[in-house]
Amino acid sequence: MIVDKCAPIYPIRTVAHLTGVNPRRIRAWEDQYNLFAPARTGGGHRLYSEEDVERIRWVKAMVERGLSLKGIQRLVERPRSAELAVEGRGAAR
Repeated sequence: MIVDKCAPIYPIRTVAHLTGVNPRRIRAWEDQYNLFAPARTGGGHRLYSEEDVERIRWVKAMVERGLSLKGIQRLVERPRSAELAVEGRGAAR
């Protein structure tokens, strides 16, 4: 069976159960650190994809290893910065 890993299918309570991360913390990681951007229903409820779930598990593992959320944010943003530099829209450092 082929599964679209980008399809937003999980509500936050399910993601919390799958990852062991409290819904309040998931929302904080999204709102304060922009670590992921789940889809929204017409009513504004978050829906997470399998990729989002994998990223939340990864963030949790990095935090457990002692990496700060700011450090994780930098790691997440780095590939985007590199893409912009390649496209000529940012300076590579």
